Amino acid sequence: MAWDFETDPEYQEKLDWADAFVRDEVEPLDLVWEHEQFVPLDGLRRKAIDPLKQRVREQGLWATHLGPELGGQGYGQLKLALLNEILGRSSWAPIVFGCQAPDTGNAEIIAHYGTPEQKKKYLQPLLDGEMFSTYSMTEPQGGADVAQFRTQAVKDGDDWVINGWKYFSSNAKTASFLIVMAVTDTEVPVHKGMSMFLVPSDTPGIDIVRNVGLYGEPMNGGSHALIHYENVRVPAEALLGGEGQAFAVAQTRLGGGRIHHAMRTIGLARRPSTRCANAR
Repeated sequence: MAWDFETDPEYQEKLDWADAFVRDEVEPLDLVWEHEQFVPLDGLRRKAIDPLKQRVREQGLWATHLGPELGGQGYGQLKLALLNEILGRSSWAPIVFGCQAPDTGNAEIIAHYGTPEQKKKYLQPLLDGEMFSTYSMTEPQGGADVAQFRTQAVKDGDDWVINGWKYFSSNAKTASFLIVMAVTDTEVPVHKGMSMFLVPSDTPGIDIVRNVGLYGEPMNGGSHALIHYENVRVPAEALLGGEGQAFAVAQTRLGGGRIHHAMRTIGLARRPSTRCANAR
């Protein structure tokens, strides 16, 4: 018997709705407010975006990466992949559907590993789409190779003090907090010697040296930060998950994220080049 690759009719209806909604209501936002999707909403942008978010909620497509206990639908990776292919056509679509990176992954790991206090302070605002966050993991000298990481967090009394450099920390300039991966034990294998920390963005010692842009972003308007952490002091309760658990925490968010990003890239590749057509 051959594989049946057809989507179940009920979910296909939702995909058809999302396809038309993104085309007619969301893609135009990329022309009106280009590169502003991670700027906190206010004024005219809030007046335009909030009703779109509500329509998504009414369709049962808000924050679909999360389970029902967290306000999502628990659709699973296959259905998420099909939806993200549509959302990839617009920079604003993930915001309107409540599933923008890196906030999606950050919400997942706070949901899995956060304390009740951390969930109250950070998780609910992320789920409501009212807060942006940063995942500060990669480093200048080693990219995402954890064996090359040098940023360290050292205990000082009841606090941790973070020192080091991170690169490509997306949306740091508008984030309310950062999730920072740092070496906390140099005497054990690398996958057991790192920890995660929830760090408010206004903590003294965080220096965004520059914001690196991608293709199409304006000069000095990039959103991927090179950050210097210099004697950044956080309390013990800033630890996300157990000490030495950063590798496991990271894989919780990165596994599904790889699929979502891949499907959004396919959607982006299939987007009609309206700007080129208008230029001609």
